[in-house]
Amino acid sequence: MKYLLSLIILLQTYLSALSIDEAVKQTIETNPQLEVKKEELMVEKVLLDGSKADYLPTIDLSYSVGPEVTHTIQNNGTRENNTHQEAAINLKQNVFAGLDTLYKVKQQEALILSAGSNVQSSANIISLEVVTEYINILKNKELLNISEENMNVHKKYLAQIKEKLDAGVGRSSDYRQTLSRYENSQSVYFLSKQNYENAISTFQRILPVEADAENLVKPVIGELPATTIEDLVDMAFKNNPSIHVSQADIKYADAALQRSNSNYYPHADITARAYWNDELNGVRTDMTDEDGYNVLLVLSYNLFNGLLDQSNKEANQHRLLTKRSSLADTKRYIKAYTEIAWRTFNSTKEQLVHIEKNIEASAGTVEDYQKEHELGRRSIIDLLNIELEYNNARNRKVSTEYDRITAYYQILTYTGKILETMDVVIEQ
Repeated sequence: MKYLLSLIILLQTYLSALSIDEAVKQTIETNPQLEVKKEELMVEKVLLDGSKADYLPTIDLSYSVGPEVTHTIQNNGTRENNTHQEAAINLKQNVFAGLDTLYKVKQQEALILSAGSNVQSSANIISLEVVTEYINILKNKELLNISEENMNVHKKYLAQIKEKLDAGVGRSSDYRQTLSRYENSQSVYFLSKQNYENAISTFQRILPVEADAENLVKPVIGELPATTIEDLVDMAFKNNPSIHVSQADIKYADAALQRSNSNYYPHADITARAYWNDELNGVRTDMTDEDGYNVLLVLSYNLFNGLLDQSNKEANQHRLLTKRSSLADTKRYIKAYTEIAWRTFNSTKEQLVHIEKNIEASAGTVEDYQKEHELGRRSIIDLLNIELEYNNARNRKVSTEYDRITAYYQILTYTGKILETMDVVIEQ
Protein backbone atom coordinates (compact mmCIF):
# COMPACT_ATOMS: atom_id res chain seq x y z
CA MET A 1 0.00 0.00 0.00
CA LYS A 2 2.83 2.36 0.89
CA TYR A 3 4.49 1.82 -2.48
CA LEU A 4 1.16 2.28 -4.29
CA LEU A 5 0.61 5.67 -2.64
CA SER A 6 4.14 6.71 -3.56
CA LEU A 7 3.50 5.68 -7.15
CA ILE A 8 0.24 7.67 -7.26
CA ILE A 9 1.95 10.78 -5.89
CA LEU A 10 4.79 10.38 -8.38
CA LEU A 11 2.32 9.93 -11.24
CA GLN A 12 0.35 13.02 -10.22
CA THR A 13 3.56 15.04 -10.09
CA TYR A 14 4.51 13.83 -13.54
CA LEU A 15 1.10 14.53 -15.02
CA SER A 16 1.00 18.04 -13.56
CA ALA A 17 4.52 18.87 -14.76
CA LEU A 18 4.83 21.59 -17.38
CA SER A 19 7.50 20.80 -19.96
CA ILE A 20 9.36 23.56 -21.72
CA ASP A 21 7.74 22.62 -25.05
CA GLU A 22 4.26 22.76 -23.50
CA ALA A 23 5.06 26.13 -21.89
CA VAL A 24 5.97 27.54 -25.31
CA LYS A 25 2.84 26.05 -26.94
CA GLN A 26 0.53 27.50 -24.30
CA THR A 27 2.19 30.91 -24.57
CA ILE A 28 1.94 30.98 -28.36
CA GLU A 29 -1.77 30.12 -28.13
CA THR A 30 -2.60 32.80 -25.56
CA ASN A 31 -0.04 35.61 -25.78
CA PRO A 32 -1.78 38.97 -26.47
CA GLN A 33 1.28 40.44 -28.21
CA LEU A 34 1.10 37.67 -30.79
CA GLU A 35 -2.64 38.22 -31.23
CA VAL A 36 -1.92 41.86 -32.06
CA LYS A 37 0.51 40.78 -34.79
CA LYS A 38 -2.05 38.33 -36.19
CA GLU A 39 -4.71 41.03 -36.35
CA GLU A 40 -2.26 43.36 -38.10
CA LEU A 41 -1.72 40.60 -40.67
CA MET A 42 -5.49 40.25 -41.18
CA VAL A 43 -5.74 44.01 -41.76
CA GLU A 44 -3.14 43.85 -44.54
CA LYS A 45 -4.86 40.86 -46.15
CA VAL A 46 -8.18 42.69 -46.21
CA LEU A 47 -6.55 45.79 -47.68
CA LEU A 48 -5.20 43.72 -50.59
CA ASP A 49 -8.67 43.65 -52.18
CA GLY A 50 -8.83 47.43 -51.83
CA SER A 51 -5.48 47.84 -53.59
CA LYS A 52 -6.93 45.97 -56.62
CA ALA A 53 -9.91 48.32 -56.88
CA ASP A 54 -8.51 50.27 -59.85
CA TYR A 55 -8.59 47.11 -61.96
CA LEU A 56 -12.39 47.33 -61.79
CA PRO A 57 -14.69 50.08 -63.03
CA THR A 58 -16.34 52.65 -60.81
CA ILE A 59 -20.07 53.21 -61.26
CA ASP A 60 -21.91 56.24 -59.87
CA LEU A 61 -25.64 56.78 -59.96
CA SER A 62 -27.09 60.24 -59.24
CA TYR A 63 -30.59 61.70 -59.10
CA SER A 64 -31.72 65.12 -57.96
CA VAL A 65 -35.20 66.61 -57.73
CA GLY A 66 -36.67 69.80 -56.28
CA PRO A 67 -38.73 72.92 -56.88
CA GLU A 68 -37.21 75.65 -59.01
CA VAL A 69 -38.55 79.17 -59.54
CA THR A 70 -37.18 80.92 -62.66
CA HIS A 71 -37.56 84.15 -64.60
CA THR A 72 -35.63 83.73 -67.84
CA ILE A 73 -35.53 84.78 -71.48
CA GLN A 74 -36.42 81.25 -72.56
CA ASN A 75 -39.89 81.56 -71.00
CA ASN A 76 -40.37 85.15 -72.22
CA GLY A 77 -39.69 86.67 -68.82
CA THR A 78 -42.56 84.82 -67.20
CA ARG A 79 -41.99 83.61 -63.65
CA GLU A 80 -42.24 79.83 -63.66
CA ASN A 81 -42.53 77.31 -60.80
CA ASN A 82 -40.95 74.09 -62.05
CA THR A 83 -39.96 70.70 -60.68
CA HIS A 84 -36.29 70.36 -61.60
CA GLN A 85 -35.11 66.75 -62.14
CA GLU A 86 -31.76 65.31 -63.17
CA ALA A 87 -30.64 61.66 -63.33
CA ALA A 88 -27.38 60.16 -64.56
CA ILE A 89 -25.27 57.04 -64.40
CA ASN A 90 -21.52 57.27 -64.91
CA LEU A 91 -19.04 54.47 -65.48
CA LYS A 92 -15.27 54.88 -65.49
CA GLN A 93 -12.72 52.19 -66.28
CA ASN A 94 -9.02 52.90 -66.09
CA VAL A 95 -7.10 51.48 -69.03
CA PHE A 96 -3.59 52.65 -68.20
CA ALA A 97 -2.21 54.57 -65.21
CA GLY A 98 1.51 54.18 -65.67
CA LEU A 99 1.43 50.77 -63.88
CA ASP A 100 0.36 52.54 -60.68
CA THR A 101 -2.19 49.86 -59.79
CA LEU A 102 0.23 47.02 -60.51
CA TYR A 103 2.82 48.37 -58.09
CA LYS A 104 0.21 49.38 -55.52
CA VAL A 105 -0.85 45.73 -55.41
CA LYS A 106 2.80 44.68 -55.14
CA GLN A 107 3.21 47.07 -52.22
CA GLN A 108 0.26 45.53 -50.42
CA GLU A 109 1.49 42.00 -51.10
CA ALA A 110 4.83 43.00 -49.60
CA LEU A 111 3.03 44.36 -46.53
CA ILE A 112 1.28 41.00 -46.16
CA LEU A 113 4.64 39.21 -46.36
CA SER A 114 6.08 41.61 -43.81
CA ALA A 115 3.13 41.22 -41.43
CA GLY A 116 3.22 37.43 -41.77
CA SER A 117 6.94 37.38 -41.05
CA ASN A 118 6.29 39.70 -38.11
CA VAL A 119 3.95 37.09 -36.65
CA GLN A 120 6.67 34.45 -36.98
CA SER A 121 9.33 36.81 -35.64
CA SER A 122 7.22 37.70 -32.61
CA ALA A 123 6.53 34.02 -31.98
CA ASN A 124 10.28 33.34 -32.21
CA ILE A 125 11.13 36.11 -29.74
CA ILE A 126 8.34 35.16 -27.33
CA SER A 127 9.39 31.50 -27.44
CA LEU A 128 12.96 32.37 -26.51
CA GLU A 129 11.66 34.61 -23.73
CA VAL A 130 9.55 31.73 -22.36
CA VAL A 131 12.51 29.37 -22.56
CA THR A 132 14.82 31.85 -20.84
CA GLU A 133 12.46 32.50 -17.93
CA TYR A 134 11.57 28.79 -17.62
CA ILE A 135 15.28 28.00 -17.32
CA ASN A 136 15.78 30.86 -14.85
CA ILE A 137 13.28 29.30 -12.46
CA LEU A 138 15.10 25.97 -12.47
CA LYS A 139 18.55 27.55 -12.25
CA ASN A 140 17.63 29.86 -9.38
CA LYS A 141 15.99 27.01 -7.51
CA GLU A 142 19.18 24.94 -7.65
CA LEU A 143 21.23 27.95 -6.55
CA LEU A 144 18.76 28.49 -3.70
CA ASN A 145 19.18 24.88 -2.58
CA ILE A 146 22.97 25.23 -2.54
CA SER A 147 22.79 28.48 -0.59
CA GLU A 148 20.43 26.88 1.94
CA GLU A 149 22.77 23.92 2.41
CA ASN A 150 25.70 26.30 2.78
CA MET A 151 23.84 28.34 5.40
CA ASN A 152 23.05 25.19 7.40
CA VAL A 153 26.70 24.06 7.26
CA HIS A 154 27.81 27.46 8.59
CA LYS A 155 25.18 27.24 11.30
CA LYS A 156 26.50 23.82 12.35
CA TYR A 157 30.12 24.99 12.46
CA LEU A 158 29.14 28.15 14.34
CA ALA A 159 27.47 26.03 17.02
CA GLN A 160 30.55 23.81 17.29
CA ILE A 161 32.98 26.69 17.74
CA LYS A 162 30.59 28.33 20.21
CA GLU A 163 30.73 25.20 22.33
CA LYS A 164 34.53 25.28 22.29
CA LEU A 165 34.59 28.96 23.14
CA ASP A 166 32.18 28.44 26.06
CA ALA A 167 34.37 25.57 27.23
CA GLY A 168 37.39 27.85 27.20
CA VAL A 169 39.26 25.97 24.46
CA GLY A 170 38.23 28.07 21.49
CA ARG A 171 39.41 31.41 20.16
CA SER A 172 37.07 34.35 20.02
CA SER A 173 38.59 35.48 16.68
CA ASP A 174 37.61 32.15 15.10
CA TYR A 175 34.11 32.54 16.50
CA ARG A 176 33.76 36.08 15.13
CA GLN A 177 35.03 35.04 11.71
CA THR A 178 32.67 32.05 11.61
CA LEU A 179 29.80 34.28 12.73
CA SER A 180 30.65 36.74 9.95
CA ARG A 181 30.62 33.96 7.38
CA TYR A 182 27.36 32.61 8.76
CA GLU A 183 25.71 36.03 8.46
CA ASN A 184 27.02 36.30 4.91
CA SER A 185 25.63 32.85 4.06
CA GLN A 186 22.23 33.99 5.34
CA SER A 187 22.42 37.08 3.17
CA VAL A 188 23.26 34.94 0.13
CA TYR A 189 20.37 32.61 0.97
CA PHE A 190 17.80 35.41 1.09
CA LEU A 191 19.17 36.91 -2.12
CA SER A 192 18.87 33.51 -3.80
CA LYS A 193 15.32 33.16 -2.52
CA GLN A 194 14.48 36.60 -3.89
CA ASN A 195 15.96 35.71 -7.29
CA TYR A 196 13.98 32.46 -7.39
CA GLU A 197 10.67 34.14 -6.52
CA ASN A 198 11.34 36.94 -8.99
CA ALA A 199 12.01 34.36 -11.71
CA ILE A 200 8.61 32.79 -11.02
CA SER A 201 6.87 36.18 -11.24
CA THR A 202 8.66 37.04 -14.49
CA PHE A 203 7.64 33.71 -16.02
CA GLN A 204 4.02 34.17 -14.94
CA ARG A 205 3.94 37.55 -16.66
CA ILE A 206 4.49 35.70 -19.93
CA LEU A 207 2.40 32.62 -19.12
CA PRO A 208 0.03 33.13 -16.17
CA VAL A 209 -0.01 29.56 -14.83
CA GLU A 210 1.05 28.01 -11.55
CA ALA A 211 4.78 27.61 -11.96
CA ASP A 212 7.61 26.68 -9.63
CA ALA A 213 10.60 24.40 -9.88
CA GLU A 214 8.60 21.44 -8.56
CA ASN A 215 6.23 21.34 -11.54
CA LEU A 216 8.77 22.21 -14.23
CA VAL A 217 10.97 19.70 -16.03
CA LYS A 218 14.65 20.32 -16.65
CA PRO A 219 15.11 20.51 -20.45
CA VAL A 220 17.22 17.97 -22.28
CA ILE A 221 19.50 19.26 -25.01
CA GLY A 222 18.68 17.79 -28.41
CA GLU A 223 20.52 17.83 -31.70
CA LEU A 224 21.50 21.10 -33.29
CA PRO A 225 20.06 21.80 -36.76
CA ALA A 226 23.62 21.89 -38.18
CA THR A 227 27.06 20.84 -37.03
CA THR A 228 29.19 23.80 -38.15
CA ILE A 229 28.89 27.51 -37.42
CA GLU A 230 28.98 28.28 -41.16
CA ASP A 231 25.97 26.07 -41.80
CA LEU A 232 24.13 27.53 -38.80
CA VAL A 233 24.66 31.09 -40.05
CA ASP A 234 23.52 30.13 -43.57
CA MET A 235 20.45 28.52 -42.06
CA ALA A 236 19.75 31.62 -39.99
CA PHE A 237 19.96 33.83 -43.10
CA LYS A 238 17.44 31.58 -44.86
CA ASN A 239 15.00 30.89 -42.03
CA ASN A 240 15.14 33.66 -39.45
CA PRO A 241 11.81 35.54 -39.65
CA SER A 242 13.45 38.87 -38.75
CA ILE A 243 15.39 38.63 -42.00
CA HIS A 244 12.17 37.77 -43.83
CA VAL A 245 10.61 40.95 -42.42
CA SER A 246 13.50 43.04 -43.75
CA GLN A 247 13.33 41.33 -47.13
CA ALA A 248 9.59 42.04 -47.37
CA ASP A 249 10.22 45.67 -46.42
CA ILE A 250 12.69 45.91 -49.31
CA LYS A 251 10.04 44.56 -51.68
CA TYR A 252 7.60 47.18 -50.43
CA ALA A 253 10.12 49.99 -50.86
CA ASP A 254 11.07 48.76 -54.34
CA ALA A 255 7.40 48.65 -55.40
CA ALA A 256 6.92 52.17 -54.00
CA LEU A 257 9.88 53.37 -56.08
CA GLN A 258 8.46 51.78 -59.23
CA ARG A 259 5.05 53.21 -58.46
CA SER A 260 6.49 56.72 -58.20
CA ASN A 261 7.29 56.49 -61.94
CA SER A 262 3.60 56.18 -62.85
CA ASN A 263 3.01 59.93 -63.00
CA TYR A 264 5.60 60.24 -65.76
CA TYR A 265 3.25 58.35 -68.11
CA PRO A 266 -0.06 59.40 -69.67
CA HIS A 267 -3.26 58.03 -68.14
CA ALA A 268 -6.10 56.56 -70.15
CA ASP A 269 -9.68 55.97 -69.00
CA ILE A 270 -12.86 54.83 -70.68
CA THR A 271 -15.91 56.73 -69.45
CA ALA A 272 -19.56 56.02 -70.21
CA ARG A 273 -22.47 58.26 -69.22
CA ALA A 274 -26.24 58.07 -69.59
CA TYR A 275 -28.48 60.93 -68.44
CA TRP A 276 -32.09 62.18 -68.23
CA ASN A 277 -33.22 65.73 -67.37
CA ASP A 278 -36.59 67.41 -67.04
CA GLU A 279 -37.66 71.08 -66.83
CA LEU A 280 -34.18 72.55 -67.03
CA ASN A 281 -33.27 76.18 -67.70
CA GLY A 282 -36.58 77.44 -66.32
CA VAL A 283 -38.63 76.13 -69.24
CA ARG A 284 -41.75 74.02 -68.71
CA THR A 285 -43.34 72.58 -71.83
CA ASP A 286 -44.40 69.19 -73.02
CA MET A 287 -41.03 68.81 -74.73
CA THR A 288 -38.64 69.56 -71.86
CA ASP A 289 -37.31 66.02 -71.37
CA GLU A 290 -33.64 65.55 -72.29
CA ASP A 291 -31.77 62.24 -72.37
CA GLY A 292 -28.69 60.73 -73.95
CA TYR A 293 -25.50 58.78 -73.47
CA ASN A 294 -21.86 58.78 -74.50
CA VAL A 295 -18.78 56.55 -74.34
CA LEU A 296 -15.41 58.32 -74.38
CA LEU A 297 -11.73 57.47 -74.30
CA VAL A 298 -10.14 60.09 -72.05
CA LEU A 299 -6.39 60.69 -72.25
CA SER A 300 -4.56 62.88 -69.75
CA TYR A 301 -0.88 63.68 -69.34
CA ASN A 302 0.51 65.90 -66.63
CA LEU A 303 3.33 68.08 -67.94
CA PHE A 304 4.41 69.81 -64.74
CA ASN A 305 3.32 69.60 -61.08
CA GLY A 306 5.94 71.62 -59.26
CA LEU A 307 8.62 68.85 -59.11
CA LEU A 308 6.43 66.81 -56.73
CA ASP A 309 6.92 63.60 -58.74
CA GLN A 310 10.69 64.02 -58.76
CA SER A 311 10.90 64.61 -55.00
CA ASN A 312 8.66 61.58 -54.32
CA LYS A 313 10.85 59.40 -56.50
CA GLU A 314 14.05 60.54 -54.80
CA ALA A 315 12.49 60.01 -51.37
CA ASN A 316 11.50 56.45 -52.34
CA GLN A 317 15.02 55.78 -53.57
CA HIS A 318 16.38 56.73 -50.16
CA ARG A 319 13.71 54.62 -48.43
CA LEU A 320 14.81 51.62 -50.47
CA LEU A 321 18.44 52.20 -49.48
CA THR A 322 17.35 52.47 -45.84
CA LYS A 323 15.57 49.12 -45.98
CA ARG A 324 18.57 47.47 -47.61
CA SER A 325 20.81 48.84 -44.87
CA SER A 326 18.36 47.53 -42.27
CA LEU A 327 18.59 44.06 -43.81
CA ALA A 328 22.39 44.21 -43.72
CA ASP A 329 22.28 45.25 -40.05
CA THR A 330 19.80 42.47 -39.20
CA LYS A 331 22.08 39.92 -40.85
CA ARG A 332 25.07 41.20 -38.89
CA TYR A 333 23.11 40.98 -35.64
CA ILE A 334 21.89 37.44 -36.28
CA LYS A 335 25.31 36.26 -37.44
CA ALA A 336 27.02 37.71 -34.35
CA TYR A 337 24.57 36.25 -31.85
CA THR A 338 24.44 32.89 -33.61
CA GLU A 339 28.23 32.71 -33.29
CA ILE A 340 28.08 33.79 -29.63
CA ALA A 341 25.48 31.12 -28.85
CA TRP A 342 27.52 28.52 -30.74
CA ARG A 343 30.72 29.36 -28.84
CA THR A 344 28.85 29.36 -25.54
CA PHE A 345 27.29 25.99 -26.34
CA ASN A 346 30.67 24.41 -27.05
CA SER A 347 32.67 26.24 -24.40
CA THR A 348 30.27 25.32 -21.59
CA LYS A 349 30.56 21.67 -22.55
CA GLU A 350 34.31 21.85 -22.03
CA GLN A 351 33.91 23.88 -18.84
CA LEU A 352 31.58 21.30 -17.32
CA VAL A 353 34.23 18.58 -17.67
CA HIS A 354 36.66 20.55 -15.50
CA ILE A 355 33.99 21.83 -13.10
CA GLU A 356 32.91 18.23 -12.43
CA LYS A 357 36.51 17.36 -11.60
CA ASN A 358 36.74 20.46 -9.40
CA ILE A 359 33.58 19.41 -7.52
CA GLU A 360 34.81 15.84 -7.13
CA ALA A 361 38.18 16.96 -5.82
CA SER A 362 36.77 19.59 -3.45
CA ALA A 363 34.11 17.17 -2.15
CA GLY A 364 36.86 14.67 -1.34
CA THR A 365 38.87 17.42 0.33
CA VAL A 366 35.87 18.33 2.48
CA GLU A 367 35.69 14.72 3.72
CA ASP A 368 39.43 14.66 4.40
CA TYR A 369 39.31 17.97 6.26
CA GLN A 370 36.40 16.78 8.39
CA LYS A 371 38.38 13.69 9.43
CA GLU A 372 41.49 15.76 10.10
CA HIS A 373 39.35 18.21 12.10
CA GLU A 374 38.17 15.36 14.30
CA LEU A 375 41.85 14.52 14.91
CA GLY A 376 42.59 18.14 15.74
CA ARG A 377 44.68 18.76 12.65
CA ARG A 378 42.28 21.21 10.96
CA SER A 379 40.45 24.21 12.33
CA ILE A 380 36.84 25.07 11.62
CA ILE A 381 38.13 27.99 9.56
CA ASP A 382 39.94 25.45 7.35
CA LEU A 383 36.65 23.56 6.97
CA LEU A 384 34.81 26.73 6.03
CA ASN A 385 37.43 27.59 3.44
CA ILE A 386 37.13 24.25 1.67
CA GLU A 387 33.31 24.36 1.95
CA LEU A 388 33.46 27.73 0.21
CA GLU A 389 35.51 26.27 -2.64
CA TYR A 390 33.15 23.30 -2.89
CA ASN A 391 30.03 25.48 -3.03
CA ASN A 392 31.57 27.87 -5.52
CA ALA A 393 32.24 24.92 -7.82
CA ARG A 394 28.65 23.70 -7.42
CA ASN A 395 27.31 27.16 -8.23
CA ARG A 396 29.50 27.35 -11.33
CA LYS A 397 28.21 23.97 -12.46
CA VAL A 398 24.58 25.06 -12.14
CA SER A 399 25.18 28.32 -13.99
CA THR A 400 27.23 26.64 -16.71
CA GLU A 401 24.69 23.84 -17.24
CA TYR A 402 21.85 26.26 -17.72
CA ASP A 403 23.99 28.58 -19.83
CA ARG A 404 24.53 25.66 -22.19
CA ILE A 405 20.81 24.84 -22.29
CA THR A 406 20.02 28.50 -22.98
CA ALA A 407 22.62 28.63 -25.76
CA TYR A 408 21.02 25.57 -27.36
CA TYR A 409 17.62 27.28 -27.53
CA GLN A 410 19.22 30.51 -28.71
CA ILE A 411 20.73 28.65 -31.65
CA LEU A 412 17.31 27.18 -32.46
CA THR A 413 15.79 30.66 -32.28
CA TYR A 414 18.35 32.43 -34.47
CA THR A 415 18.17 29.68 -37.10
CA GLY A 416 14.36 29.89 -37.09
CA LYS A 417 13.99 26.29 -35.89
CA ILE A 418 12.70 26.67 -32.33
CA LEU A 419 8.99 26.39 -33.17
CA GLU A 420 9.58 23.52 -35.57
CA THR A 421 11.63 21.64 -32.96
CA MET A 422 8.81 22.07 -30.42
CA ASP A 423 6.08 21.11 -32.97
CA VAL A 424 4.44 24.52 -32.56
CA VAL A 425 2.33 25.68 -35.51
CA ILE A 426 1.36 29.34 -35.91
CA GLU A 427 -2.10 29.78 -37.35
CA GLN A 428 -2.33 32.83 -39.62
